[in-house]
Formats: sequence, structure tokens, C-alpha cells
Amino acid sequence: MKRPSLMPISIVLATIFLTAVGIACIDHPPSGVIIYAFDQNPAGLDEGKEWVTIHNPTNKSVDIGNWTLETTNGSTASEWIAEGTTLYPGAYITFSPSYRWIDNNNESLILRDAVGELVDRTPVVNDNESDNRYWIRNNSGWTFGVKELETGELWSGYVKNVVDGDRIDVHFNICGIQRIRLVGINAPDMDEEGYEEAKEFLNETCMWEEVKLDVDDEKQYDTYYRILAVVYVNETNVNEKMVREGYERLCIFHLLSLIVVSGKDELIWDEEYITNT
Repeated sequence: MKRPSLMPISIVLATIFLTAVGIACIDHPPSGVIIYAFDQNPAGLDEGKEWVTIHNPTNKSVDIGNWTLETTNGSTASEWIAEGTTLYPGAYITFSPSYRWIDNNNESLILRDAVGELVDRTPVVNDNESDNRYWIRNNSGWTFGVKELETGELWSGYVKNVVDGDRIDVHFNICGIQRIRLVGINAPDMDEEGYEEAKEFLNETCMWEEVKLDVDDEKQYDTYYRILAVVYVNETNVNEKMVREGYERLCIFHLLSLIVVSGKDELIWDEEYITNT
């Protein structure tokens, strides 16, 4: 068994009660908390990117400090949730330790409370697809796929990994860690001139930064299940900046024109997005 570690956490508060009464009504022992989703085989290397999200669907806050998430197959691991962690009504919390801990095959996850009582358990499942698809719970049971994202809003998260000049891994909301493809951008591949410069640009611009994702309304995912989005860092349109500074292949990108809209330069491109390379 791997040595227990204190897991980094990212809490997404779907509904927050910040009144004294709301914070005080923590149940001991709590009930109703469930394992909501998990990815046992994320895109690229698994280390540091496997994740589990638990959810509190009740109308009461729950103290989940000193709870554990346990794997059951192969070299099993137990991960402790930090003491004092509170899961508010309707909230989600995502756990992603810095090493590989969930097996790709014949794996089931167990959630236990602070005294070791079973709270929830997933079915035994497999994932041999190294992509953005994951196991998610719904009214009909567990399904394998991706979540349809709500349109008309920006999704917030932070960049955990820069893959290359047009792909980043973002830890955001209830979808855990997801691979993002910068929509409309086709940076040089590893064996092409300009690859290192494009990747370094994204590293300097995005790594560990909070980002806003404007997901493509017409096509949310490409054929590899990567989220297609315009990425903003501190209100800067990163996709547009890459074009302006020459970090992507303009001959393939079909850049049409540079215009001025409301006194502000804006790049316009056609709909032939390069999203499957």
C-alpha cells in the first residue's frame, strides 16, 4: 500500500450558505454524500491527473474531514481528506493526488467516513481509453463518457499541465481534470520548427494560472473528447494572442482578417477549425 498522503483539494460550491446557522449545521456523523465521478485513465500520463469527485446532494453541510477514499485493485491506496474539510449543500469536491493511484482495470473506489464506516462504493469498472472520458453517476446509474457543458457561461479552473502549444490540462468545476484544445489554434507539432516556442508561450502565460474557458457553443468536444475552448487569463484572450505573436501555423489556420471593433483589434477566422490533430 502506498504511504497515506494529505490530498490537495479543489472545492466547487454549487450552493453556499455562509450564514452562521448554515455553517453550524454540520452533521456528525454525516450521511448522503456520494462518489459522483472519477477518471481512472485520463488523457496522456496518468500520474498526477487521476481524479475523484464526491458530491453532497443533501440540504445540510457535511464535515468530511478524516474521511478516506480507497482503491481496491492491485496495489491499493488510501487517501485521507484533510481535517476540517466541509462539503456544503449541493457542493462538489475533487481530489487528485500527485501520483498514480487508480488502476485502469477491475477497479472500484470506496468512500469511508472518519470512523471507517462505508459511505459509498462504485461498481467495478474498466477504462482502457486514455482520453477525457470518465465514469459519471446519474439517475440511471454509472455511465462512461463526457458531460454536456452548459452554454453561455465561462468555466473557471486552473492550469495543471501544458501539453504543447495548443493543449492544456485544466482542473475545473465538477469535471475534474480535463484536456482543453485551444479552438482555432494549430501549433507546430513536436518535430516541427516553432514547437518549443509555442509550448513555452503557453507555459509562461497559463501554467498554474486561473483561467476562464469559453467553450465552443456548436462543438464542445473534438473527436478525441478534448474540450474546445477559447482560453482567457486575466481577461487576455490566449488564443488570439498566439495568433498575433505568430505561435501557430497561419497557412493551416485560414486567418481571414484583422479588423477594429469598438476601438479594439479583433482577429476573425473562418469555421474550419483545426481540432483533430
